[in-house]
This record gives sequence, C-alpha cells and structure tokens, in this order.
Amino acid sequence: MPIKLGELLVRANVINDVQLKAALAEQERWGGKLGEVLVRMSFCTEEIIVKALSKQLAIPRIDLDAQPPPAGSVLQKIPVEVSVSLGALPIQMKDDGKTLVVALSDPHNIEIVDTLRAKAGCRIAPMVASSSALERARARFYFGRVEAEVDSGAPGELRLTDAQGRTVATDPGPAPVKSSPPAPSGRLPTGWPGLSPTSQNPSDALAALEEKQRKEATILKTMVELLIEKGVFTREEYIARVKR
Repeated sequence: MPIKLGELLVRANVINDVQLKAALAEQERWGGKLGEVLVRMSFCTEEIIVKALSKQLAIPRIDLDAQPPPAGSVLQKIPVEVSVSLGALPIQMKDDGKTLVVALSDPHNIEIVDTLRAKAGCRIAPMVASSSALERARARFYFGRVEAEVDSGAPGELRLTDAQGRTVATDPGPAPVKSSPPAPSGRLPTGWPGLSPTSQNPSDALAALEEKQRKEATILKTMVELLIEKGVFTREEYIARVKR
C-alpha cells in the first residue's frame, strides 16, 4: 500500500505534524486535494507536491513549460473541454498509436484515467504535473502562440512570447512579495533532489489558521443571515441541509 502524501511530506521534513493536521482540517472543511490545500496555506510549493506525488505513485513527472506543443492529431484525442474538466493534457502517442502519454494533476484518480482511456480509445500512460503548469501549457497547446513567462533578468516582469520565442509584449506586473525565510528543519532523505522544506513555526501556523477560520465563519454566518432575510431559503431549510 503506497504511503499517503501527507505522511510522505512529513517524513521528508517538508511539513510537520501540526501543519499536516491543519491542512487536513482545512481539507475536511472546504474540500479539495490535500496538495492544493498545502500550497494554498503556504506550507509548501507546487513543485514539491509534484515531486512528492511522483515518488508516492511511482509515476514520472513532466516539465510542461519546456514541452513543445504536440501534433494536432494528439490534441484531438482529448478535446479542450475534457482537458479542463479532468485536469489532463495529451503529450504524445507511442507504441504505434496504442498508448497516449498524458500529463495529469491528479494521476491517482482511477476514474479520470478510465474516462481518458474511453475518450482516447487507447491506453493511458500518466505523468505528473502541477495544475498551474497544466493551465499554461493548455493555453499554448490548444489556443495559440502566446504564452506568459517570467523574465529572469527583470524580477516581476511578465514577458509574452510567440511560438518562435519572439517577445510580443511586456508588463512590469506587481512587485514581488517578500516572504519570511523558512524555518530550519532536518535533513531530507536521499533521492529527493531540490526538495527544500518551507516549514514555519508550528504555533504561529496554528494561530494563523484559527484566525482565518474565525473570519471565514463570521463571513459565512453573515452571508447565510442575508440570504434568509432575502427569502432565498428559510432557517429551517438551512438547518436541515446542514444536518444532512
């Protein structure tokens, strides 16, 4: 049985037990994937989640930003609306057209893989990629010549380039946000190159989470009261739905 993602990250000293429990509580309350919750709470980065998923599932990861657009016949295997709804992106055909290599943000979801197999009419060879990388690559693959990238020579500058790499527009964009340096942690296991922990003080993280949850609860309560006043639903209907 494969090790769970959260446990894997804890063992690698990427996050600690307090952060994992906070993320699991957030996931239980609002839903979503654990990896996305951890990134949203600034406990780790998308790159680390992709590496961890790759290790957890023994599925190779792919750098979509360096991946050229596939042939039109490959893109036709997965229409853009399916690509968006399933978080999948066709990469290439192999084995004489019997296998389609697909980048996925959720490669351990068997239902998604089965749906892709039925849509494409061939075997699916999954690879792991982050959701944001899938979005950038989808824009290039399906919709055009223009992609957004950060110019390393000018921090915060957004450069738009065409398929030949020519600059078509620039936007200075917002100033970079400064973040606190990560708290020191233990040594990472071997076989995890480039996996740097982004831990923060556990008590500070827990206090920040509690404050965030208090604010969200206040907002939600105010919204429910307003909807009841507007006659969208009754208080009894709301209570019955919550209990169910």
